[in-house]
Amino acid sequence: MSEQDGLPVLPHLAGEFYTWLWWSSEVQGAVFSLPDPVGQIELWVDERLAFRNADDTKVTAVMTGEAPSTSLEARAALAGGKVLNDLRVGIRRDDREFTVTLKGPAMHITGAKLPQVMSEGIDEVLYDRMFLYGELSLVLAALYDTFAEKRVSAAWESEVLPGLRRWIGGEL
Repeated sequence: MSEQDGLPVLPHLAGEFYTWLWWSSEVQGAVFSLPDPVGQIELWVDERLAFRNADDTKVTAVMTGEAPSTSLEARAALAGGKVLNDLRVGIRRDDREFTVTLKGPAMHITGAKLPQVMSEGIDEVLYDRMFLYGELSLVLAALYDTFAEKRVSAAWESEVLPGLRRWIGGEL
């Protein structure tokens, strides 16, 4: 365990979270039902996946372009023991669409693209953008909470891991 920004970082959790998001988005058809106040969202893997070796911190393979998550190379990287280090996702909540990259073991939010603001005036635009960033943060926190609940449950070993392994192996 290392420290980043004064908080303990468990490097395996980010990679597991990113992989779980990718797997869940494909298995569930991109639909996630999250606890209130978030509700239902759509999530898909967007234009970037970055992998690292499990025992290293440096990125060793990056896949970009249209739908890299559907490529054989992406699944082969997981099957070969590589760990997701960066994951770019698209999120739709109601009529608002966001894209964001989750990066590294500390799950930094980078490259966030928020829905277009229709307000006029600098104050209104600023408040709207703050609201949208807060909404994105709320959705990401709800996704992580959902993952964490599953990760510490008995279902992780009995259902989730076997499902992930079959998916990585191309059986789903």
